[in-house]
Amino acid sequence: MRTTSAAALAALTIALPAGAHAQEQQSFKSLMGRGFEIKGVTFVKGEATSDRETFVVTLQREKSVAVCYFAATSWINLSNTALDDTRRCDVR
Repeated sequence: MRTTSAAALAALTIALPAGAHAQEQQSFKSLMGRGFEIKGVTFVKGEATSDRETFVVTLQREKSVAVCYFAATSWINLSNTALDDTRRCDVR
């Protein structure tokens, strides 16, 4: 998978003004159930994540895009709690 486009999308999402944030939030599992496909997975650690180890997962279905954020351990272990959390993914 290409991570450069995912990193660019993640950076864009983080840099958006407060009023321009996602129109809705959904869980990762519900997005996968609706037919979204994973387009990129990027590991991020630094100032943007308060130095936390985070995975940014980008998904797409037709013209809709979703960006999901997971703590590294949650993504690595595919934690059901994280995958079912409706606050993890921003959908546009």
